[in-house]
Amino acid sequence: MSRKGQRQALRSRSVENESDQEIERQASKRRKTIDASEADRQQYRIQNQWIPIGDTVSLPSSALVRCTDSQSDVTDEVDGDMVASTSEPVANQSFEKFRSLDFQLRFQNVFATPHTAIQSPLPAFNWANSGDVWKNMLLKEEKFRRDAGMFRNHPELQPRMRSILLDWLSEVCEVYRLHKETFTLAVDYLDRYLSVVDNVPKTQLQLLGISSLFIAAKLEEIYPPKLSEFAYVTDSACTEADIVRQEMIILKALKWDLSPMTTNAWLGVYLQVANMDHITDPELGFVFPQFSTHAFVQISRLCDLALMDVGSFKFYRNVIAASALYHHTNEKLVMEVSGLNWADLYPCVKWMNPFAKAILEVGQSPIKYFPHINAEDCHNIQTHNVDMVLLDRALAHQVTMEEREKLYPSSLDLSAQLVGLLTPPSNKKTQPRTQTSSGCGPSS
Repeated sequence: MSRKGQRQALRSRSVENESDQEIERQASKRRKTIDASEADRQQYRIQNQWIPIGDTVSLPSSALVRCTDSQSDVTDEVDGDMVASTSEPVANQSFEKFRSLDFQLRFQNVFATPHTAIQSPLPAFNWANSGDVWKNMLLKEEKFRRDAGMFRNHPELQPRMRSILLDWLSEVCEVYRLHKETFTLAVDYLDRYLSVVDNVPKTQLQLLGISSLFIAAKLEEIYPPKLSEFAYVTDSACTEADIVRQEMIILKALKWDLSPMTTNAWLGVYLQVANMDHITDPELGFVFPQFSTHAFVQISRLCDLALMDVGSFKFYRNVIAASALYHHTNEKLVMEVSGLNWADLYPCVKWMNPFAKAILEVGQSPIKYFPHINAEDCHNIQTHNVDMVLLDRALAHQVTMEEREKLYPSSLDLSAQLVGLLTPPSNKKTQPRTQTSSGCGPSS
């Protein structure tokens, strides 16, 4: 072979060696990358973000959290329990144990249902699309929101002042035989107005309350009381001109949006869905009430007591109504009629525990009957069956429960605080007609 051929052969072998070395370097680099990734996986674990109930900060559903050797090799924390990493999977543990714990750290954005995505429990209608009806109800919940921190914008006002005002408005409703829906509408107008304005003096709070009730009565009642009667119940503190002037101010502030879904309306829907088996009219059967009036009175009483506390601002109205129904029935029924799951209900159920316990201690409220009011409609009349004394009892239980949870954060037993299944009042002498059903059964 000539020298030229030898040089070409040497050059080709050199190129081949360089290619082999480059391939080896790339393979070694890939091995190092894989080893580094494996090391990262050992150093990091995916930890679910558990958000406290009262926390309003939105965090991602998961994040990478560095683990120490002791954490990765010895223990892992699942719902407040320390378990060995080599033990059996916690998925085999009972969900009842998981749910019965304090659960104040709950799966954010995983267990909870987006509010507008709640499945409709309504039956098929022949006069409307039930899916569209349900969607409109949920959209109203998003639209008619209240500001949980509204009292920061009113230095002269205190939450207890609002509670006293609602106590008085409930008494006014009973005197003039106004409907429960009128009362809950007035509460909504008052709260939403205070949410969009600032620096309301305490001297105007009674005027705001009676003006809100005046608007609600004109909207809901067939024969609302006269303007002079609304001014009269204020004992001359508010004149007729003051009420008319404040009425226009409230309407402008609310932009004439006067048709929210109140807790009273949601409760009626839930009880109606719960009694679908008793509805025989396929056309208008769902329109007319087909549930126990006794059950409605007791559950709406718990709703009214809860609405007197500003803590209710943290929850949607449909969740408040569903939680009140839960305290009188059971979890399975509530989930079927509301479309909510346990993670949606639990924060409100837990918050409502002291109020349910207070009502349990004082006993059930009998249905009141009024002259010139049909017996079938008496349960719709707002009665003064909750007052500041009952609210103070509930708030005392709330303080006690909070202190106990600080000492025993995982010892909360919901079943110990629940109001039992509804039964008709034992004193039947006050009832002009017999209540034939208990719980959520149909009325006679």
